Amino acid sequence: MSKLSQTLFTLSIILIITSCYADSSNTTSPSSSLCPISLCGNIFIRYPFWIKSQTINTRDQFCGYPDFGLECSKSNKTIINLPSDTYYVTDINYDNSSITLVDIDILDQKCPRVRKNVTLSNLPLSFSKLDLNLSFYFNCSSYPPYLDPIGCFRVSNDEKLRSYVFVDGDEGEIGYDNWKCEDHVVVSVKVDEVSDFVGSVDDLINGFGSAVKRGFVLDWRKGFEDCAKCENSGGYCGYGQESKNFTCICGNGSVVAKSCKKVGGADT
Repeated sequence: MSKLSQTLFTLSIILIITSCYADSSNTTSPSSSLCPISLCGNIFIRYPFWIKSQTINTRDQFCGYPDFGLECSKSNKTIINLPSDTYYVTDINYDNSSITLVDIDILDQKCPRVRKNVTLSNLPLSFSKLDLNLSFYFNCSSYPPYLDPIGCFRVSNDEKLRSYVFVDGDEGEIGYDNWKCEDHVVVSVKVDEVSDFVGSVDDLINGFGSAVKRGFVLDWRKGFEDCAKCENSGGYCGYGQESKNFTCICGNGSVVAKSCKKVGGADT
């Protein structure tokens, strides 16, 4: 064989190998293309959550619980809409079924004021044991004269109006029942962010801002644990719009209740 023939033969072998490698590396199972794990910033998103732009139409299945749709902003921040307001998602812990949220409106405020109580309505979410409630009284015209107010909330054109913060329930211990305030809001924060302030009004006044900006934790209710069985069997977790139940989407495109182990064509 001439040198030219040898060179051409070698090049052809390289091209064949490269082509085969590319084909194999780009191969994905039907189920993974239907319900991919998404990444928004540093947040991994999978069942029971899903990116709203990545719903699937096959058999009217969703890749997550319908009300757990998340948005990924242009700045790669994960956003969830609750009945009361819009929040950034700063962490999703799939091991203990919890999600950490921060009120979008207060992050850029030097003296953060949350204006609404968190409303969950009928969502399968609940406040975590990791949370502690702070009780804010805003722009009060009647208040205990001996209590220190939150200085940064003072209304500049009315020095008589004052705002206060307590660990929720502690305000009852001061023995004052004639509160007259424009607004009363209960805000959840992570208990470890305020543990050093509990028992000290002055420390709470100075430290509530950073605690509020670090958000609060919600737990999603049990009932989603079947997702682990599905994933361990090579399937991808979904939600049936008609059945209103969890479903497992297998590698061959079939949909089962919990596990793909007994389904032919599953990615086990």
